[in-house]
Amino acid sequence: MRKRPQQQRAKMIVESILQAAQLCIAEQGLLELTTPKIAEKSGVSVGSIYQYFENKEQIVEELLLRKSEQLGLALKNIVVEQEQHSIYEVIPLCIQFGFDMLKADRGFFIEILKHWHQYSHSDASQVLEKHFFEVGMYLFNRYYSHWNFETLKHRSFVIINSTLFTMMHYVSNNSFLITEQQLKVELSKMILAYLDSE
Repeated sequence: MRKRPQQQRAKMIVESILQAAQLCIAEQGLLELTTPKIAEKSGVSVGSIYQYFENKEQIVEELLLRKSEQLGLALKNIVVEQEQHSIYEVIPLCIQFGFDMLKADRGFFIEILKHWHQYSHSDASQVLEKHFFEVGMYLFNRYYSHWNFETLKHRSFVIINSTLFTMMHYVSNNSFLITEQQLKVELSKMILAYLDSE
């Protein structure tokens, strides 16, 4: 961001800009996003937008950063809340949560995923990866406490990245001969078989 808002009014303006950008992306697509469209949707003048953001790309990056942080924290909460459940129940629940989040906000994330090459090395991507990796380490250590740290780290990395890639590819492509429910079942089986293998 060009300028971080300090006053409450300024924070509300920035929030309006980000919400308008999210709606524009979901409704018209990322490639159709322009600063004038964001201004029209938010009721904030183009001049005021440029006080806080240098360009539309910076708006998208800030929006993605915030959404990634929210998504990561929500996943952590789900995993912590499921402490009494078995790993066989938690894994499908986490996968379903992932699908629900990817489709939320009128398909905002699905539209972003179609252009993920632009954001795969962004701050938002790193925040998301960090949260998911921490969830994996925490979750698998809870059920496989006999693993040493290296095993825990390696298995968490493989599971998180392969699952995320598959889910992201599925929701952004939508031309597979498998339903979302079937994919959830197969991903759960694959992860649990990998976890239980020695």
